[in-house]
Amino acid sequence: MKQLRGFQGNNSDSHAAEQMYGEAMRKYGNMSEDALINRLIQMVHAQKQSGTFDEVQLLGFVNTVTPHLNAEQRAKLESVLGMIDDE
Repeated sequence: MKQLRGFQGNNSDSHAAEQMYGEAMRKYGNMSEDALINRLIQMVHAQKQSGTFDEVQLLGFVNTVTPHLNAEQRAKLESVLGMIDDE
């Protein structure tokens, strides 16, 4: 798997990621941080198992949500991305 950290998407990826961010906020906005992390890991694992994992889409989403996170949340996201890399 390619390195996830430092990914810079293009503008077309950005629009799709913004849409995904809005959908995710509606769907997962009331979940706790731990529940969100667990759900993300479960979803990526299932997508990898089924062969539908889209790294570019994930990275676009990460680039979209990162500006909305504080330093501690960004660090946790980096940790989760590391777990995804290792999978």
